[in-house]
Amino acid sequence: MKLKDKKHIRCLTLITKLELGGAQQVALNTLRGMEEDYINKYLIAGQGGLLDAEAKQLPEVEVHFWQGLKHQIRPLADLVTFIRLIHFMRRKQIDLVHTHSSKTGILGRLAAKLAGVPVILHTIHGWPFHEYQSILTRTLYIWLERIAAGCSTHLIAVSQATQDKGVQNRIGKPQQYRVIYPASDLDAFSPGTDADRAALRREFRFAPKAPVVGMVACLKPQKAAIDFVRAAQMVLLVNPEVRFLLVGDGRERQAIEAEIEQLGITEQVKLAGWRNDVARLMKGFDLLALSSLWEGLPCVLAQAMATGLPIVATRVEGTQEAILEGENGILVSPKQPQQMGNAIVSLLQDKEKRERFGKAGLRQAKKYDLPTMLRALIKLYQEAWLSHMKKRLYPK
Repeated sequence: MKLKDKKHIRCLTLITKLELGGAQQVALNTLRGMEEDYINKYLIAGQGGLLDAEAKQLPEVEVHFWQGLKHQIRPLADLVTFIRLIHFMRRKQIDLVHTHSSKTGILGRLAAKLAGVPVILHTIHGWPFHEYQSILTRTLYIWLERIAAGCSTHLIAVSQATQDKGVQNRIGKPQQYRVIYPASDLDAFSPGTDADRAALRREFRFAPKAPVVGMVACLKPQKAAIDFVRAAQMVLLVNPEVRFLLVGDGRERQAIEAEIEQLGITEQVKLAGWRNDVARLMKGFDLLALSSLWEGLPCVLAQAMATGLPIVATRVEGTQEAILEGENGILVSPKQPQQMGNAIVSLLQDKEKRERFGKAGLRQAKKYDLPTMLRALIKLYQEAWLSHMKKRLYPK
C-alpha cells in the first residue's frame, strides 16, 4: 500500500498473533481510528490470527505478517525475529514504535532501542508475571520488564491497578506511566430485544424462556474458564433451567469439554468457539460472568456494560475499576466457583437488581468508548514526539 510522503511521522505497531482478544482489538482500533494526516502507519503481527483479514483491510496501513512472531519462547527463532525487527525499523526509518503483548513488547522495545527509534511506547494489557507462577518464573519476567521499561519513552497502563503493580515492582519510573483505558467499538453493543433473546436460544437449542449466562474469553489459563463451568454446575443444582454459553477458543478447550462431560452438563453448557458476532450473542444473555485469575482491564466488561448486562466477575486488578461492587455487578474471589455460582443465583433471582445493574453499566460504559481512548493516545503520541523534537533542537 502506498503511504504518505516520507516527511511524515512513521509509526509502527507491533503485536503477536491477532487473536480475538482485547489487546488485538485495541491495536487494530487504534490503527483504524488514527486518521491524522501526518502519521504513516505500519503493522507487524504474527501470522495465522483470526483477525488477519481484518488487519489487511485497514486503510492506509502497511501490514506485515511474520511467521516468527509467536507467543511461545523459542530462543533461535526469537533471535532471528529480533534481528529482522531492527533491520525493518532502520530500513523504514521508523520514528515511533508502539508495542502490545508481553513477548512482542520486550523484543520490540529492545529492537527499537538498538535501531535508534526515538519514541518507544508500550501498552501493558496485563503483566506477564502473577502470583500463580513459580518465584523463578515471576522474577525472570519482572527482570525482563525492567530492562524493556528502560528502553521505553512511555508505558501505557490499561488500568490504575496495572500501573500500581508496575511501580511496586520497580518497573520503569512513575513519570513514564499513563493510564489509558482500553476500548473497543461499542456502537454494535446495545441492550437486546425479545427477538435477540429468542434467536440465541434457537441457535443453541436452549428452552425459549431459559435464563442464559454467558462468558466471552480466550480459553487459556488466565481466564480460568473451567471455574465458570464448575460454577455452572452449582447454579444448576439450584435452578436446572439455567443455560450457559462459553464464547471463545484456545488451548484449554479439550480440558473444558472433558470437565463439562464429567459433570454431566453437556446439554446445559455449550461452547460456541471463536465468533465474530459477539455483540449479537451478548444481546441474548441475561448476565455476563468472567472467571479470570488476573487481568489488566478486559474489553469484554465494557462490551457487556454497553449491552446493559449485569456482571459477575472475579476481584482482580483492573476488573475492580470497571465493576463497581453492588452498582453494576458483583465481584467474587478468583478460583472460588462456589462464590461465583452463588452470585449468579442471587442475580437470576432478583430481576430488579439485574435491571438496576444493567442501567448503571450503560452509564459506566461511556468511560471505555473508542473516541476517548483515541484522543488520549493521539495526545500521548504528540507529546512524546514534540518532547523528542525539543531535545533534538535544543540539546542540553
